[in-house]
Amino acid sequence: MRENAVRIPSKSFACIMLTALMTLSLALGCGRKAATPPAPPAAQTPNVPLPEWAPMNPSPEFLRAAKVLKPIPPELLARIGETSPSAGVAVSRYSMTLIPAYEFFGTLSDEQVERFLSSDDKKILIPVKSLTARQRAALDTWFDTYQKVNEGTMPPDIKWAEDYRVVLYKTGAKRDLSNVRVGFIAKAGHAVHILFCITRQDGSQDGACSQCAQI
Repeated sequence: MRENAVRIPSKSFACIMLTALMTLSLALGCGRKAATPPAPPAAQTPNVPLPEWAPMNPSPEFLRAAKVLKPIPPELLARIGETSPSAGVAVSRYSMTLIPAYEFFGTLSDEQVERFLSSDDKKILIPVKSLTARQRAALDTWFDTYQKVNEGTMPPDIKWAEDYRVVLYKTGAKRDLSNVRVGFIAKAGHAVHILFCITRQDGSQDGACSQCAQI
């Protein structure tokens, strides 16, 4: 697969930083595997270590994700944010997408989480059209949060990049995302990203991802 995913010109450091954090282009990880029908989620327990940015009343999905995922080290985000005022704003906006990312992960079935953790490439992909209603709702919440926190941040010529759905459309996704698989990948074995893999009409594939946690 060619690395020809979304490319955003260097109009400002804030845009570069936000893009680097939230819409990493992906050249690997879109190999097709059969999706497995999701099973009901396991029962939740409140005794789970939570990141400092966790919501006051975390959802069952968030708690379930927190059993598996570890937050991106705060000191790493702090170092990036300290490089400039605009970078600090970008990091703050990016951090707001982490809660819905956790909640999306928390909708995975036990079997899907196990497949993600035990696979050699640490990856799970599900066709968007095969997501359960809970999974699709969680994904849409992530999309909506991404758009909300990015509203008004991009220059006019790349304003479309404020909406991750449009980012996917411009990478080759259909409007209904029927040619998109979504899931998670742990790049380098530990950096967890939401992963989108797009199969175009000519059979070529492309993708994009956004880091949200570690394992």
